Amino acid sequence: MQRQVLVPLASLTLLLAACPGGGDAMSDSGDSLPGSSGIDISSTGADTGSTGEPDPTTGGPDGSSSGGESTTDPVIDCGMFMPPPIMPVIPRVMLVLDKSGSMIAKGKTDEPGEVGDGFWDHDADPNTPEVTRWMSLHAVVESIFSGLDGVIQFGAALFPSTSAQSAYNELACLVDDAPLVQVGPMTGAQILAAIPGADSVSLAGGTPATAGMQLAIDELKGLQDDEPKFVVLITDGAANCRGDAANNTERFEQYDDNLPVVVADAAAMGVPTYVIGIDILDLTSPMITDGNPDGTNTYVKLNELAVAGGTARPGDEKFFNASNQIELQAALMEITEAIVSCEIPLGQPVPKGFYIQKVEVGADVDPGQLVFDGKDTQVADCASESGWEYTSEARDTIVLCGAACDHYKETGEINIVYGCDIG
Repeated sequence: MQRQVLVPLASLTLLLAACPGGGDAMSDSGDSLPGSSGIDISSTGADTGSTGEPDPTTGGPDGSSSGGESTTDPVIDCGMFMPPPIMPVIPRVMLVLDKSGSMIAKGKTDEPGEVGDGFWDHDADPNTPEVTRWMSLHAVVESIFSGLDGVIQFGAALFPSTSAQSAYNELACLVDDAPLVQVGPMTGAQILAAIPGADSVSLAGGTPATAGMQLAIDELKGLQDDEPKFVVLITDGAANCRGDAANNTERFEQYDDNLPVVVADAAAMGVPTYVIGIDILDLTSPMITDGNPDGTNTYVKLNELAVAGGTARPGDEKFFNASNQIELQAALMEITEAIVSCEIPLGQPVPKGFYIQKVEVGADVDPGQLVFDGKDTQVADCASESGWEYTSEARDTIVLCGAACDHYKETGEINIVYGCDIG
């Protein structure tokens, strides 16, 4: 949520008339005077002895000549600035989720707090409960909406569709003609309601990742805006169900090499794809009829996919490989934090005589709020300090720095309070 506190004073000259000589309400030293909205109105040494009304005989205030110097400095009308809504950069993100039959494979969890705690840990205590990959994927997707639904517009597509069947034919490869949920504001609850429930054990079908990706890319390409666009692909296996398969053997036992082509084409059009693999081992699959691509190393294929998508990670492992729920959560958070921009357009330049008095990042609830207070107190070095700075002399955009940026990405909350110079 983003807010700007505005100045609702009808005219500052009226306020000055109510405080002849400055009184105790403000001082010539620059003390701040809180307006009724909570805005800090700071004095810069204006002579407040005048009401500002023109003398009927001379035309100047307090009897001064209309052609000579005024005995008072020009007055800024602090009621004239009505800050528009903050206009942050809102990325558009399509989640492309693997709903194949293998996503209901069960795995043991470790006791909470143990290293490797997760839903398919291979060395888990045999006395702990079993949960499915889908159950933990559902929980992680739900968790990212709680903090980021306001700063990212999400949509979602499933592959295969909920109508796919556990069959060795094209019915296992069905994909809907439209996204499960279109990209839009605050769609988290809608996505959670549309995807299968966390405890679902009826997931079925192959891995038509190419069709799912194409669905997501078409949705993003159809959006009529200039906001940045991304795809996040989450899968636990190698793509099959190729659309041009001549028979079921080609459909299920061959890797669909159309997938990296589709992903690379999207990246070339400015739509990168982040790739998350679930428990992907660096092994080559056997040459047997089992519904999975033969002679295929899914680890290598997902590495290639991350490179094609323009999001390759440094090192040997180019994609995000999550072997448990904690790692899956960390991968999604790292991706979404990279996607969220810390540049905050203000809607219009800060006018002359006004300044940013306070930047509040986060809400006044857990995990708390960071407050940067003081008249246009920009950081000296955004790369090494925490706070904020204007991006240019136009004063129409700020960028959050250090801990302020990190906290904004975590909470999606920012509030800006303006002050006004009298003088």
